[in-house]
Amino acid sequence: LLKAVVNKETGLGKGGVMSHFTAFEIPTYHKLLMPVDGGMVTYPTLEQKKAIIENTVGALRAMGYDCPKAAVLCAVETVSPHMAETGDGAALKAEAERGDFGPCQVEGPISFDLATDRQAAQVKGYHSPVAGDADIFLVPSITAGNLLGKALYGMAGGKMAGLVLGASVPITVNSRGAAPEEKYDSIAIAAAMAR
Repeated sequence: LLKAVVNKETGLGKGGVMSHFTAFEIPTYHKLLMPVDGGMVTYPTLEQKKAIIENTVGALRAMGYDCPKAAVLCAVETVSPHMAETGDGAALKAEAERGDFGPCQVEGPISFDLATDRQAAQVKGYHSPVAGDADIFLVPSITAGNLLGKALYGMAGGKMAGLVLGASVPITVNSRGAAPEEKYDSIAIAAAMAR
């Protein structure tokens, strides 16, 4: 399916970055949790990360979110020259503060525990409106996104929907083993975005 989608002559691409969007409902988080991108962009550059945020924020606005909160996930919360993703996190936060993403809050670098647990952020002295309340979880690589998604779906008991954004229409992409509910939810989200 995706081979046909990305065909430069006959595919659905618009010339920009196409990214994989997932939405999870898990028992231990107070709202939908959306890790991106665990299925399309292998090692996103800073520009590709910006496009992934733009794709995802646009999708969330179509779903009714006024001001999505994005966490640029890293292993640490400080910028380090040894971890390129930390610099990307700080750069994306600065772009959001300039208004490059419209109404949206971006925090980075931030670890997964601080993005999902406000109390953990308080204990570590990390102050941000995104801490403990993130919607979007931008991962540093497809491997990190794939592992996070499978952990949320499997061991965390999450319900999932997934699609590809950045094409001329949203594209539902589910695992061959996906439950009927996952396929239905993916179609419903795609329909809401296409409106």
